[in-house]
Amino acid sequence: MTPKYAVLFDIDGTLLLSDSAGRVALHAALEAVYGTAGPIESYAFHGKTDPQIVLELMAAAGLVEVEIRRLMPSLWPLYLERLDHELGIRRRESRIRVLPGVLELLAELRTRPDLSMGLLTGNIEEGARRKLEAAGLAAGFGFGGYGSDSEDRPGIARVALERFRSSLRDGEDGATPVVVGDTPADVACARAVGGRAVAVATGRHSLRDLEECGADAVFEDFSDASGVVECILTLSGAGGSALGGAGANGGGR
Repeated sequence: MTPKYAVLFDIDGTLLLSDSAGRVALHAALEAVYGTAGPIESYAFHGKTDPQIVLELMAAAGLVEVEIRRLMPSLWPLYLERLDHELGIRRRESRIRVLPGVLELLAELRTRPDLSMGLLTGNIEEGARRKLEAAGLAAGFGFGGYGSDSEDRPGIARVALERFRSSLRDGEDGATPVVVGDTPADVACARAVGGRAVAVATGRHSLRDLEECGADAVFEDFSDASGVVECILTLSGAGGSALGGAGANGGGR
């Protein structure tokens, strides 16, 4: 069976926490390439793409955009090298955390032959893969959109959906995609591509924040994996009797 339904997952704050490995790695790479990391200690990363983060930090440090972009290709190899180092430290010290219910949620979704799981993340592609591998979550994602595809999160979603739809039979355009994330930016991204949004309060945003930005369903975490699966299937049109599960639409506080 060719999967008809697409579920797109954010990574940081949604599937895992990497104990600031990305921030530390980027800090070192920025200083090596640009001579400064800008106001990185106070900068909010969540919901943003890697290129957007670099552009904003370096602009805040006084660099002009043309120079930031000229040097950016030199940044990513250094960032990935440092990220490998930081993830290795955190893996040895057991400081990478898979968030509650995620293993069960992904395992249940993998049993659905009509559904394909993808990634929708602001991480550049190789950074995303390294984080997932460090957390033991790399298997099962058949496609994705990454910060290396676009600086703009809706642009990343469009790339991801193009990749998904390229696998469909002629005449099919895929059902309504479901975006799963932990920030209002993920919800806005779902809306930008005509999708539905499942939000989880395991990142920096509260249940109320996520409710107020218009998510279709909000969960405190994914501990009730079966309830989250039912919710995702209902929103996508793939099945499920009703929106439900502890935490849907702000319940389960």
